[in-house]
Amino acid sequence: MFSPRDEGRAAASRRVREWARPLLDAGDEDTVVVTELRCTEPGCPPVETMIALLRARAEPRKVTIHKPISEITEADVRAALLTAPHHDH
Repeated sequence: MFSPRDEGRAAASRRVREWARPLLDAGDEDTVVVTELRCTEPGCPPVETMIALLRARAEPRKVTIHKPISEITEADVRAALLTAPHHDH
């Protein structure tokens, strides 16, 4: 059984993925991954969330938001994805 914290993180991940899919123009065959990462290196934020679009025969498109997944808003996702460099292959 998952703890309430894990269930909350899973719900937040689903929410972020739902906001990101249309902004990434993700199709049914594409995968959108949302992962919360912890960093202990100097100068690195303690927690950040990475959003990645995985498409067949294309380089992954990744953006990072310097917040825990539970604190990310739809506006954060929109700002990160609309301002990040995008290269089609």
